[in-house]
Amino acid sequence: MRVVLVISSLGPGGAERVMSLLAGELVTRGHEVQLVTLAQAVDDFFALDPRVHRLSLDLSGQSARIQEAVCANFRRIKALRRAVKTAAPDVVLSFMTSTNVLVLLACIGLPVRIVVSERVDPASHKDKFVWTSLRWLVYQRADAVVVQTERIATWFRRRLSNRVAVTVIPNPVDPEEDSQPCCVEVPRPFMLAAGRLVHQKGFDILIRAFSTVARECGQPRLAIAGEGPEEQALRNVVAELGLDDRVHFLGQVRGLRTLMRKADAFILSSRYEGFPNVLLEALAGGLPVVATDCPDGPRQILRGGEFGLLVPCENAVALAAALRCIATDAALRNRLSGRASLATEPYQLDRVVRGWEAVLAAKPDDGQSA
Repeated sequence: MRVVLVISSLGPGGAERVMSLLAGELVTRGHEVQLVTLAQAVDDFFALDPRVHRLSLDLSGQSARIQEAVCANFRRIKALRRAVKTAAPDVVLSFMTSTNVLVLLACIGLPVRIVVSERVDPASHKDKFVWTSLRWLVYQRADAVVVQTERIATWFRRRLSNRVAVTVIPNPVDPEEDSQPCCVEVPRPFMLAAGRLVHQKGFDILIRAFSTVARECGQPRLAIAGEGPEEQALRNVVAELGLDDRVHFLGQVRGLRTLMRKADAFILSSRYEGFPNVLLEALAGGLPVVATDCPDGPRQILRGGEFGLLVPCENAVALAAALRCIATDAALRNRLSGRASLATEPYQLDRVVRGWEAVLAAKPDDGQSA
């Protein structure tokens, strides 16, 4: 099967990580794979299997005015269409709303199967109005839409025609332990959180919850790996709470799995999620975890609290109580650590990629939406 994969960039995000893993596994299974990004290849955070053909269109970036944005997206559509026509694939797979829209417009009239995938909860995540409006217009042209949970699948099935197959495929956990060294050092003991520094990830709530634990428990530190537009606001909260020596902003970390092995626990404080890769990675590494009970993702991964502590979203008091338990109860940490890797069994890479192969190769009457 000849496959073209399209994503905006291979920057340090969960969708990008899944795309890089999927590309490598598909080419290992004998498929011919080209991965196309709008961003430059020099911006890649994740390495690709060298057998994957990499094409960078170098057409990413923000536009200051509407007219500039329209022209920029027209150039992207033309470049994507040219890339698909040149590759002549059996199927095109695209990740994330705006890129999905561009790919569907670029492929109008081309004899190619098109699969698009949403990587976050669309009921909670608000894209720009133009992209959400275009989504409903052009997703009807897709052969399949792939999402990460059954609840999100139901949301899409109510809004799309029966012709569009909606399939659930969760994220995979990387089977290979990340032995890449980590140049970041954090004084132990510490709890670790990771993600883009944006409102969705709830780091403001985490910092306020941690402030209570820091006063009561004395020793633990909080390390936050990631970059994003809210960094300065979060630093201001840390300063306001007098936690400058207890909360460490690590920036973008390579070798995160190596750093995880030194942490006492992993904390996911998101307001909403799709299917958080970083939570799977923490569990695969045997870390005790605390996660907010988002509508999707953490509850499924932790099986309702069997493999980690679940707390209500946007509840700093409940999160502080869970952090206190993790910080002070060594027996609890050991129990959760001993069971953590069991949570990842349904998300092994081979099993997940078989699901992707079935969707990518499906014929219109294959019943993938069932």
